[in-house]
Parts: sequence; C-alpha cells; structure tokens
Amino acid sequence: MITRKKIWTIAVALLTVMFLFAGCAQSARWTNQPEQDVTEIEPDTTINDMNRSGIYDSEDAAIVVQKDLEAGTIQLQNIASSRRYTLSYDGTTTAYDKNDQALSMEQLKEGSVVTVRFYKPKKALAYIKENPDCVSYKEVQNYSMDLRKGTLTIGQNVYNISAHVVVVSDGKETDMMEVNQMDVLSVWGYKNMIYGIYVEKGHGYLRLQNEDYFVNGWIDIGDRVIRKVAEDMLLVVPEGTHKVTVSHKGSSATQEITFARNEEMAWDLGEIEITIVQKGTVIFTLTPMTANVTIDGKEVDVSKPVEIEYGLHRMHITAEGYDAVAQYIRVAEPSANIAVELEKIEEETQEASSEKKDTEEKDMSEKDIDQEDKDDEDDDDEEGTTSKKYQSKTSDTEDEDTKEKSSEKQDEDSKDTVVSSKSKYKVYIDAPDGVEAYLDGNYIGITPISFKKVPGNYVVTLRKTGYQPRSYTLQIDEEEKDVNYSFTDLVKLED
Repeated sequence: MITRKKIWTIAVALLTVMFLFAGCAQSARWTNQPEQDVTEIEPDTTINDMNRSGIYDSEDAAIVVQKDLEAGTIQLQNIASSRRYTLSYDGTTTAYDKNDQALSMEQLKEGSVVTVRFYKPKKALAYIKENPDCVSYKEVQNYSMDLRKGTLTIGQNVYNISAHVVVVSDGKETDMMEVNQMDVLSVWGYKNMIYGIYVEKGHGYLRLQNEDYFVNGWIDIGDRVIRKVAEDMLLVVPEGTHKVTVSHKGSSATQEITFARNEEMAWDLGEIEITIVQKGTVIFTLTPMTANVTIDGKEVDVSKPVEIEYGLHRMHITAEGYDAVAQYIRVAEPSANIAVELEKIEEETQEASSEKKDTEEKDMSEKDIDQEDKDDEDDDDEEGTTSKKYQSKTSDTEDEDTKEKSSEKQDEDSKDTVVSSKSKYKVYIDAPDGVEAYLDGNYIGITPISFKKVPGNYVVTLRKTGYQPRSYTLQIDEEEKDVNYSFTDLVKLED
C-alpha cells in the first residue's frame, strides 16, 4: 500500500530530476566570463558511471585549438582567461553550427569560437556549438594585417587581434608572423576582437634554376605574385595549381605548376622552350593628353603607336595636377589599346600629394619589385630569333668588363633588397643559425645576418637543405634603433 508519505517522496524525486534536465536544456549564450557552474551536481557513483548524454555542470565560451579524432579529445582556450583545457567526447556528444545544423567533429574548424557544455569531474564534453553571436568570415582573401598595431582589416572592417589569438595551419598551431598576405583565411571573433584564425590555403615556395637568361625580366605566378627575376631567388607562392610565366626582352615561357603548402618546388628554366621575340603595337588614349608615360622606367612617346615587347611591363603615368597611376600591363597580342583617365588632385592637397609622390618614387627604388630596368638593352639582343632551347651560359663573345659590371649590379640588386643611404640602423636575424635567408624572395646570406633598416612590410624566408622552409612577415617600424629577430629552428624533413 502506497502511503501519502511515499507519494510525497516520489514527487520530490521526480521534480528534482526534471529540474536537473531543464537546466541542461538551456540555450547557448555568449559570455566573456570563465567557465561557470550552471548546475551543481553532487558526486554520485551511480551518476558518474551512467551514460552522460546531455548532462553537464559547466558552460564556457572558448576557441577550438586542436582536435584528436583518434583519441576523441578536443583542446579549448577560454575566451576571457586564455586558460587551456582538454575534454573528451564520444558518440553521445552533440555538435552544431551556428544555425543549429548538426556537425561532425571533423567539420568543426580549429580557430572557431564555440559555446561548450561539459561535465567537469569527468572532463566530458556534452555539447558544442559555433557561437551565433561571434563575428565569422570564411575563406577571406581581401584582408590586410598590421602586426605593429595588432589589427586585421577585412574589407572595410578593422579588428583588433587578441594577444592570445589561436592561429592554426595544416592542423598545427602557428604564429601571426607566419601568416602570409596571400594565404586564404577563415576568421572568428567577437565584436571588434579576433580570437581565432584558420589558414584554409597557405603558401609554398618556388626556386628558379638556370635563370640567367631571365634575370631582370619578370615572373608572374597566377597573377598573385609579380616579381622582377633576380639570381638565387626563393619566392613565396600561393598554395594550389597556378600558371607561371617568365618573360624577358619579348621572349617568354609558361608552365602550370602545383605548389604544396610549406614545400619547395624547383623550376629548371634551362630545360624549357622559349617563344620567339615578339612585339605588340600599343595605342595609348590618355586624359589629360599631356600625361607622361614610362614603361619599365623609360619614357615613351604616346602621341603615336608604341611598340612594346611581349611580356609583363610596369607602366607609370604622371601629369601635373593629377594623381599618378602605376600598374603592370601585359602585352600578348599584335595590337592593343590602353585608355587611362587620371583623376584630378584637389588644390589644397596638391602640395602634400607631390611630397607623397616623391616618397613613393623613392620607395619604388628601394624594393626589388619596383626597381627600374637599367640594364644595357644592347646585351643579349634576342630580337628576330626563333624558338629554341634556352642556353643558360653567357655568350663567349660578351665583353668581360660588361659581365663583371653586370654581376656586381645583380649582386647589389638581389642581395641588398632594402637600401637606404641615410639609414644607419639595421635589422638582425640572429636565429636559427646557419640557414639561408631570403628577403622578399632575394638571397641575402647565411644567418646570423643583418640588413639595413627601412620602414615597410617584408617577408623573410629561411631555408636549409633537408629542412622545411619557413616564412615570416616583418613589419619594420620607423624608430631610430636596431631590430632583432630570433625565430624557431626549422623542422627536419622525413626521409
């Protein structure tokens, strides 16, 4: 017989269970606070040993740092405190995107901002969801970084980068300095702060071999990298398959190359066939008509059609009272028209613009990509030749003095990319020791190494045979003092 006392006891027990599961069903919310005890659960052998589906005692806003799919664990970083902890998950763990669509743990990206619910005594993950209140961008290419200010600009929006930002590339945690401007990123944050970055597509490396003929010409990699060819280059290139074209004095060669992330690819230009030297006739239509045009640093008369060798060239257009235009043009057809309308400068800003122009022209001379081609155009004239196998050796009839001067100039251009006669301060790369160093793709020596300090953005690449190359984005400030960098050791490649 069931007494009134027993009925009351059973009712209390049922209400307790209902309260417990009602607490578990609360919706995910954003919090900048450390993990909180949402429901206090007293230790109980029966509860601890049971299937813990849906039961939790803590909720947290965190960043996904690392997943181990085989071990069934996930490492997280608390948003507010940056404290890290690892939780285990199993088939009872539920995962959702920010639209409440079911996710697998494989689909959950490192760097994403999530809400997690877990049972602390067991460190068991019950629930994880992409936080719907966070800012998120997928596969971003239009962005810029300012590591000195600690900002990331995406489109028109400027965000601060958290001092404890989680950056993951190829399943491994990395540093913001190792993010290259050509990488494709997914980004997560909250309000104006970025907390997580996942590198969707990274970068690899291209080394040119037997490049003598193309030195001082141009290389174009998928329209993402446009550089002047120098000796001993190691270029940072976007991951993926791209059409690569080298050109010089109207001759060119093109090849489709696949670049893997963090791997070096060599292209032997001594084994390729180059096209015959060709020229295209270009008609310029300019506004104003009095504008001056230079192609590869040499002024041209645009009042009549201009013959320009096939390939990539740098065009610079200026006119008094107008904004200057500087861009690359590609000549690949017998005839072409180029129409450019310059924008007028407002009167009150003309003086400042003139000073800016002088500064920009000075900077152009300091960066290899913008150096003007001052080589003797009479040397190695290939005009009128037919398609042939490229010969990497210099002609025996070339004047020895000319070769010596040319060699000295190439050494200066390629191994001293950052040049400033006024600068007495230097940038030092102290570690790792004994590796090749490249500045914006140009070889500068074996570490420890230094180069003259000029404010601006640069990419330093470190390389050693048998090791994985690594690149860093340097943003050099204007302070009148030396700068020292020490980077981590390169990772040895597996045999």
